[in-house]
Amino acid sequence: MIGPTLANEAPSLHARVNRIAYLLAGREGALTRADVAAVRRMDPRSPDAAFFKLAVLALDDPPQVDSPAVLEAEGRWAAIVSGLALLGDLHQPAARLGRSLAEAGFSELRFSRLLRADAERLVDELPMLARFLAAKSVPADWSTAALLILSAGRSDEERTRRRIAREYYAALLRDDR
Repeated sequence: MIGPTLANEAPSLHARVNRIAYLLAGREGALTRADVAAVRRMDPRSPDAAFFKLAVLALDDPPQVDSPAVLEAEGRWAAIVSGLALLGDLHQPAARLGRSLAEAGFSELRFSRLLRADAERLVDELPMLARFLAAKSVPADWSTAALLILSAGRSDEERTRRRIAREYYAALLRDDR
C-alpha cells in the first residue's frame, strides 16, 4: 500500500520489505540491473520509473490519484526502497538496526539527529544511513528503518524511536565495557 499507512500495518511491513529486497536482488527476473541501479541513484522526492515498477510488484495496488497524502507516502516508500537497494545483501531481518548502527560506529551525535528527524528529513536520512552501513559492511534489518519513517507523525512514532535507541545504546555501552 503506497497510500497513507495504518498503525496496525507493522506485522506485514517485514514481509513487504523482505519482498522488495528479494526483487532488488534480481530474483524472479522482474527488475533489470538498470532498474536496481536507478533505484539506488534516485532522489526519493522524485522517484524514478523503476520505483513505480517495483511498487506495483511489491506493494498493494497503487492509488490512481495524486493527493498530497499519496505523494508523501510515495516519497517515504521511495526512501525505504532506495535505502534497501543501497544496503543490498546486507539487509538481514535478524540484525537489529540500533545494534547495527552502534557496531558500525555511527556517532551518538548523528544518531541523536536521526531520532529527532521528522518524516521530511528521514527521506534524506534513510539513503544516507544505508550508504553508511554498506560502507562499513554491517548488516541491518531495513524493516526497522521503514517503520521509523512510516511511523513519523503517527501515534506509534515514539515507541519506534525508543526501541531503536534502546538497541543502539545497549550495543554501544556493552562494547565500551
